[in-house]
Amino acid sequence: FQMARVKVISGASGKDFENLKKTALELGRTTFFTANHVAELQTNFSKLGFTTPEILAAQEATLGLATVTGVDLARAAEVAGATVRSFNLNATDTARVVDVMNLSFASSALDLEKFQTSMSKVGPIAAGMNIPLETTTAIMGTLTDAGIEASIAGTSLRNIFLQMGDPTSKLSQALGFTVKNLFPTIFAVETQSVTTGTGYTLIGSYDAPGT
Repeated sequence: FQMARVKVISGASGKDFENLKKTALELGRTTFFTANHVAELQTNFSKLGFTTPEILAAQEATLGLATVTGVDLARAAEVAGATVRSFNLNATDTARVVDVMNLSFASSALDLEKFQTSMSKVGPIAAGMNIPLETTTAIMGTLTDAGIEASIAGTSLRNIFLQMGDPTSKLSQALGFTVKNLFPTIFAVETQSVTTGTGYTLIGSYDAPGT
């Protein structure tokens, strides 16, 4: 039944569908996931517009993500695939996306759900400003470690990036340049005396604690 759904949603036919079915059966035999689980992965990638070659390229890395995080394959595919699309990456970059996610989950308070919630807010903006996935994820991890709720953190970082890209914003004027100069901007934030309260005021994303 699930492979029938894959066929309908992906639009795959002939050799393409046979390749999807073959890999689902093979992975069902060689991993602790079932063929039905793999078919659910393929279904969710199809919903995101992945072609058959893209699904095949993304499968292995996504299985690794599901294994490390303990989530089901369908959810792993949904989050990994959405991240690939948000940052305008290729399906062959799924392994890179998964590596970034796994590293952030191991070294910060981020988990799959917090990552997805935050990235749904900030991912497309970061990508549009050529801010790498790695940089965006690292900042999200820092914000999450500080106890900032994922949705608020994602929205706030989105506002920061938008204001850094706007030469007329208070934040860009305070720093002296826009986000196009990413590393000088990070250096300025780290070295200039911009207090937390002042930062909140410049960003205007949400009220500073205690205000």
